[in-house]
Amino acid sequence: MQQQKALRVRPSQDCEVPSWPGVPESGDIMNAAAARVSSRGEGAGTTATPPACPGLDRALPGWAVAAISDGLPTREAFNTRRVWGMFVRIAMSASLRGWTEAQFLTEVTAPSSRLWGQLMIRRDGRHSSMPAAYKQLRKAWSTGVANARDVGARTIDDLRAEAVERAYLWSDRLVDGTDGLSAVETAVMSYVVEEAERRQMLRVTCPGRAVAERAQVPHRTAARTLKSLSDRGLLVRCSAGRRGADGSGKAATYALSDPLSGGT
Repeated sequence: MQQQKALRVRPSQDCEVPSWPGVPESGDIMNAAAARVSSRGEGAGTTATPPACPGLDRALPGWAVAAISDGLPTREAFNTRRVWGMFVRIAMSASLRGWTEAQFLTEVTAPSSRLWGQLMIRRDGRHSSMPAAYKQLRKAWSTGVANARDVGARTIDDLRAEAVERAYLWSDRLVDGTDGLSAVETAVMSYVVEEAERRQMLRVTCPGRAVAERAQVPHRTAARTLKSLSDRGLLVRCSAGRRGADGSGKAATYALSDPLSGGT
C-alpha cells in the first residue's frame, strides 16, 4: 500500500508538450501542439470537467501512474483499441479528481510515458502523426469526462441496466478469483456488488456497520478494506463518509470500477 502511494503524482501546472524520442516530428509541430493545448486548456472548445468527487485525492491512483509510466504489456502494446481505452480510464479518473484537459494532456505526454509512445505507434509499426495522436488523446478525454458524468444518450433505464450488468460481471469476477482477493476483501466487494444490483445504481452508499456485518469483521477493518480496494482501482470512492452525533453521519459512496479492466 505504501508503495502505491509513492507512485501517485499530481497534475502539472504548465502545459508544455514534451518531445518523444524516436518520433519523426519537427519541433514546429511539437510547439504548435503545445500552443493548442495551452489555448484550449481553460477556454471554449474543451470538454467541461465534471465536479470532482470530494472524497478523492487530487493525485492520480497508483494504477493510473503505473499505466502512464510502464504502458500496456507487450502483447497489448500494438492493440490501439486497448491503448486508447486505457487513456479513457485515466481521463475518467483525472476528471473525477478535478483535473483539466490541459493537465491531463501534459501528464500523459511526459517524456517518461511509455503509454504515450504506444499510442504513437500504429499496428504496422510506423509512427502516427502528432496531430492524429493528439486528436485521439482529446477524444479519450471527452469520453472519460462523459463516463464520469454518466451523460450521453443514455436514459435512466439505460443507467439502471448498466449498473445491474456491471454487478453481474463483478459477481462472476469474484467467483473466478481473478484478483486474488482475501476472504474479507471478497466479502466487502460482494456487499457493493449486491447493493448495486439491488438498487440498480452505479454509485451506492456503504455504511460502515452494514459492510462490517456483511463481511463479519470489525467496523475499522471494513473501512480499511474499502479504502484498500479503492486504492487498487477495484472500487471508486465518489464521496467520503462523515461521522455525526446521534446517528446523523453520512455514509461513504462507492462505485464498482469497469469489471473488464479495473484494478491493478
